Amino acid sequence: MDELPQRIRSQRARARAVRGYVEKQLWTELDQHIAAVRAQASSPGPLDSPGPAAPAGLAGPAAPAGLAGPVASAGSAGSAAPAGSAGLEELETLVRTADELRACEEQNLWMGDRARVGIHRALGRLRRCASSAALLERVPPELTRACGFARAMISRVHHSEWIPILPPPGADPDTDAFRRAFGDEPTLPLRHMLLETEMVRRRIGILVADAAGDPRCHEAFVTIAGARGYVGAPLMPSGRVIGFLHADRRGQDHPVTQDDLDNIVLFAEHVGLLYERAVFAEELQHRRARLQAAQLALARDLDAVSDAELRLQLPPTPEDDPEEEEEDHRDSTPPPGRIALLSTREREVLDLIVAGETNSGIARELVLGEQTVKTHVAHVLRKLGATSRAEAAARYLRMRGR
Repeated sequence: MDELPQRIRSQRARARAVRGYVEKQLWTELDQHIAAVRAQASSPGPLDSPGPAAPAGLAGPAAPAGLAGPVASAGSAGSAAPAGSAGLEELETLVRTADELRACEEQNLWMGDRARVGIHRALGRLRRCASSAALLERVPPELTRACGFARAMISRVHHSEWIPILPPPGADPDTDAFRRAFGDEPTLPLRHMLLETEMVRRRIGILVADAAGDPRCHEAFVTIAGARGYVGAPLMPSGRVIGFLHADRRGQDHPVTQDDLDNIVLFAEHVGLLYERAVFAEELQHRRARLQAAQLALARDLDAVSDAELRLQLPPTPEDDPEEEEEDHRDSTPPPGRIALLSTREREVLDLIVAGETNSGIARELVLGEQTVKTHVAHVLRKLGATSRAEAAARYLRMRGR
């Protein structure tokens, strides 16, 4: 009955080599093994014959502190049965099994601590990325480095489309195969009963133990990427899913586990916040640049107004412009001198009024507050002697000969 601890010890060594976790299923097997050994030690048979007392080194005090329950039970089972040579053998097997169970738990705790430290350091490096695009490019390698995965992929979600973000051609054979199958800018539909659709709908991570046997897996992972099992997590900085992270352990001869899922979910949560922060910083920088340009233009306008030469001009008479007299535009056409009263900003506002923009549209275009736009519009109407935006636009066009 010593084969199970030896087999799990071998698997534990392989997990440690690839920075993976011991599967919880193996812990269950060890627990069942302990129960079987206890049952065998307690059953009537040759073990009931009297024999010498068990050595103190194999009794309860030798039990690991973290597993007092199983080992204490083993000690009580050994003491209940007369400790002959067979009883000692069963007790030794029980102690070795309990030691292996404790070793599995300690290894997973150590791997978890190591992964969290790696995630913390990876996020620190991502925080220093110069742009949101650079951050997205660095996420997959940082995820594999931090958590020990073999491969990782980031993708974005737009409405009902799932769009993987691929590195440049030649950077990775797997993504090159993906590109050959789906194009340089692949767009995959988020169909019903697809695991990624569940990530969007339920906003949870996914763990796929057998990709080939799970009909909810997208064919891209099975036929193109060749994934046996993988984990995924949604990117949702503001509560809405904007993308995914996927990772697997292909080539490591080790499955993904619940601990791997916990790690990628933690990583995705912080990456989403970092991406949101980077996008907001870029937008703020862009708007600051536009505002500075607008302020500079306004300063030039003020200088031009202060330095402009004021001229007295009279409006044209009907005799000078027969066409105007015939069309009876004497009251609707502003004197040419009025155009000089418009500032550069007011002319920009008027040009946008002529183009049919609303106040909010003008505010977005000129990077102004909507109340400021309303003030400019009022000034334009007053200076042109118009009572509405349409009349101001018509007068302005006639004044410019359009």
